[in-house]
Amino acid sequence: MKRWIAVAFCTLMAGVALAGASDVRKTAEATMLVTGWIEVAPDGGVYNYTLDRPERIPPSVTDLIKNSVPGWKFNFAQRADAIQRAKMSLRIVAKPIDDQHDALRINSASFGDANADATEHVTYKDRQPPRYPQEAVQARVDGTVFLFMRVNRQGQVQDVAVEQVNLGAYGREAQMHHFREVLGNAALEAAKKWTYNLPTTGKHVLDSYWDVRVPVNFNLRVAGTPREDTYGKWEPYIPGPREVIPWQQNKLQQSSPDAIPAGSISSADQPLQLMTALGGA
Repeated sequence: MKRWIAVAFCTLMAGVALAGASDVRKTAEATMLVTGWIEVAPDGGVYNYTLDRPERIPPSVTDLIKNSVPGWKFNFAQRADAIQRAKMSLRIVAKPIDDQHDALRINSASFGDANADATEHVTYKDRQPPRYPQEAVQARVDGTVFLFMRVNRQGQVQDVAVEQVNLGAYGREAQMHHFREVLGNAALEAAKKWTYNLPTTGKHVLDSYWDVRVPVNFNLRVAGTPREDTYGKWEPYIPGPREVIPWQQNKLQQSSPDAIPAGSISSADQPLQLMTALGGA
């Protein structure tokens, strides 16, 4: 497990150092996103769960999940009289506590509707990628912007806001705040022009609007090179603060934005609402 510290540290220091090495070592964390499925009984308890590609996941992570997930309790968005199956995405975070031990935790989770057809969801129609800010490229700063947006009945973006920005490089707080704004603004500029296909079947087909979350990745890999399969691998993790969405102030947001897999769209109103702590009951 300790190997992730060296990998994460080397990744963090590969570009321009935004902070001193001692500062990086003190705050270094690593993360991986684990996906799978969960089955929830009518009483809200966990009936079963499975993980995607378990052979790629470190045993320490599968043990953490095994000790946590069975103790979860859920509420249903609608009454359920049978076992409900849903997509599950978990963000695992590791932090060193000494030279021999790491602290692992499930930091956030997201649950999707496994029973819905593709025609029951908002899907991408035209989504041009954002321009990578030159300032961030020169500073070797990458990251993921998590957008919260409202799609209207014309398939256009009615409202959009940055909910969270996670970075891949450490720095002083003022520096990280600046680059979160730089990446966030670039994502917002692109997202306002995106268009979507609307649901044509299902219970939400007549809704006045659809609230969704979309992750936008800024990756420094060389253009034209294939995207690396990082599933089951530790990556640097510098989470940004979660912002309040202006038009959602009076609505409790159950799910966490940074547990959404890259390239996906997640409904803001998820069918399962976790009521217990991520660490288990």
